Amino acid sequence: MIRTSYRHFSTSLARTSKNKFAFYDLVLRTPTHPRQPIEASLMKPRELEELRGKTKTTFEGNYTLEDLSPEERIRKVFGGRIKGEERQSSSRMNVGQPRIIAGVTVPDKPKEPDNCCMSGCINCVWELYNDDVKDWNDRRKLAADKLKEQGGLWPADFYPPVKLLNKENIPEELARDPNAEKKSEVDESWGDVPVAIRVFAQTEKRLKAKKRRIQKPEAS
Repeated sequence: MIRTSYRHFSTSLARTSKNKFAFYDLVLRTPTHPRQPIEASLMKPRELEELRGKTKTTFEGNYTLEDLSPEERIRKVFGGRIKGEERQSSSRMNVGQPRIIAGVTVPDKPKEPDNCCMSGCINCVWELYNDDVKDWNDRRKLAADKLKEQGGLWPADFYPPVKLLNKENIPEELARDPNAEKKSEVDESWGDVPVAIRVFAQTEKRLKAKKRRIQKPEAS
């Protein structure tokens, strides 16, 4: 027997309605640019507040494209950086603020993306996450080198790259921890992300690189 699981919210409107096209009627009544998921229209206020209290995911949007410059519109459609701007996280979830360490701006540890459709998108969020992790580690290494030259301590609550620092640059509580270096190595990797996801992202990147190499001779 195949069991189907459903998301836990009230669908009494859909169940009690005799109109089999009730869902499509709901879609037509939904604003063109909704500020919350369409399911919220089927939920009671108390259930909606309860859901918001339990989830960390935000539902955000900016639909005033008419007020944006051409460059801002390009960023909305294609993503990525324009004119050398700082990297931005690949996740929709709220991320921490960067810190300046020894004169180097170090981003917060990248959070795993929560919006992958596994369809091989042209800008896959897991591929972007892979770039995020690489950029994060590169910035930490640069900051660690500068810190060793200038002196000072790496913030204990900002993922110190223990193996890249001198003993005098490591916070005291970490210097006494025999497993600090091992924990640091886990932080620098993909952590608890399944290996299959990492392979998927790396394969996507290799396929795109191969496609670009094939297209170059044709263009010339």
